Amino acid sequence: AATQLRWKTIHVTKKFPKSYWHSITNSLQELAKEIFVNCIKGNAVFMHQGMGQRDFDLRRMYLMKAYSAADALNAEITFCYGLLMEGENIFRDAKDRDKKFEDWTALGVETKNRLRALLKSDKERFNSYGKS
Repeated sequence: AATQLRWKTIHVTKKFPKSYWHSITNSLQELAKEIFVNCIKGNAVFMHQGMGQRDFDLRRMYLMKAYSAADALNAEITFCYGLLMEGENIFRDAKDRDKKFEDWTALGVETKNRLRALLKSDKERFNSYGKS
């Protein structure tokens, strides 16, 4: 989901006006990149029976960074939708704009939900390792 979210963010924001690049577009793309990269870093620390607290904390830190960036990206998407509703006509029509933002928002929510579920299952797995 993080890969698709990054791709979708780039795809949608490339249509934004140049006047938005420094104030909005760059931050949207940076948040999508942060989600993507921190998921990769977190998943590089594999869960396993002999995992120590330090490795678990490192994995969790990266995944929490991805989760918080996903939360921020979703808020920014909502902000951008409102901004574009006020007058910037960069999509074919309102239906096209709404569809792109619905798909983008759905990917953001899915990514955040997957990260939440992964953080929860990681914690449960890690706690079960000490009880085996």
